[in-house]
Amino acid sequence: MQEPFSKKQIEFILNSTKLWNITHGAVSTGKTVCATFRFLQACNECPDSEIAIIGKTSKTIYNNVIKLILESPELALFRPFCSWSNHELFFKDKRIATYGAKDESSYQIIQGRTLSLALCDEMTLYPINFIEMLETRLRKPYSMAFAAMNPTYPSHLVKQWIDKAEAGDPEYYSLHFVLDDNPFLTDAYKKRTKESNMGLFYKRNVLGLWVLAEGSIFEFFDKKVHVVKKPPRAAEYYIAGIDYGLNNPYACVLIGVSTGQYTQEGKNMWVEEEFFWDHKKKMRQKTVSELARDTAAFLEPYNVRSCYIDPSALPMKEDLRRLGVHTIDANNEVLDGIGIMCSEMSKGNLVVLDRCPNLIREIESYVWDSKAAEKGWDEPLKRDDHAVDALRYAIATHKVSTYQPFKQSSNDYLNNRFDSRRIF
Repeated sequence: MQEPFSKKQIEFILNSTKLWNITHGAVSTGKTVCATFRFLQACNECPDSEIAIIGKTSKTIYNNVIKLILESPELALFRPFCSWSNHELFFKDKRIATYGAKDESSYQIIQGRTLSLALCDEMTLYPINFIEMLETRLRKPYSMAFAAMNPTYPSHLVKQWIDKAEAGDPEYYSLHFVLDDNPFLTDAYKKRTKESNMGLFYKRNVLGLWVLAEGSIFEFFDKKVHVVKKPPRAAEYYIAGIDYGLNNPYACVLIGVSTGQYTQEGKNMWVEEEFFWDHKKKMRQKTVSELARDTAAFLEPYNVRSCYIDPSALPMKEDLRRLGVHTIDANNEVLDGIGIMCSEMSKGNLVVLDRCPNLIREIESYVWDSKAAEKGWDEPLKRDDHAVDALRYAIATHKVSTYQPFKQSSNDYLNNRFDSRRIF
């Protein structure tokens, strides 16, 4: 009979008895499962209900933790005693609150509270001031926190706690996970995950390392591989991405999409054309209406399903809609978008036609901002990034409903028992 936990998960469950108990490292290694299991054990023994589950948002708390409690086989022991109502988890006689730590003002929701227990999901995504406030809330003799996270920059506050744990500080315990620590993953999934992560994302998501974002973002980009003379096949439909600028260059990229439903070759996307207006080089500034008309004319010959644009570009969106262009507010989470672009390019699913010189030039010069990295921010250098931003808007937003590189729904979890632990 297959064991419900990996050796690494069992190690964490048995040894997480300190004030701060941290599981960190690569994606898909079971960190959230063992942290949640240990948290529920502690809830069973806690003498009061000063207990909280914390995540980036209410939605992530439900998707990452609550559904896990209510559906996963590993936590079936606790399920008969759990119920969920109105953003609260009820466990036996305990009433467990949930708090989102989405922005700098979120610390106020726990300010003044005393916590006996806390479960912290995706803790490196919280604002630092929230983490600092949370640290002061665990003030009972038996207070404990269990935290699961993927790594980020090496000077992060939580990484300092991990260093304390490794140095033997009695208040901290940590355990590092790498992708191969999860024996329940298929070799095919591990291979796919390793191949779809490059550079910074490989170091953090596969090796579980706390490293700075530095150097070239598309370090793997090779013109011989990623630049082609013609589309790989006929497009089933097109999408477009727009980076709107008046004081900066304006960029629109046209992307062909083939889902593979009519072939045996799988999905493909390619940047077929670009419209790029640099008023400094052209020696002429265009109005919003002019750029909108030019964009509509550029897209008109193609079967463009959706045009993704920065949500803040309100005048441009209105003008494009009046011209019959279907616009959608783009996902502007920069790091997520870069990760998806890197993954699709590295797998060969996204190429660029050689008739897009501005996009190719920007991809080759796209680098991490070293000054931002020193402050703990993962950001690309804001320089010559207009066409690549347009591409990011389109790829990240169009793929978001069907492409979840490191997550999986709880229904998938139950339907694919052997492969399920890849998601936590």
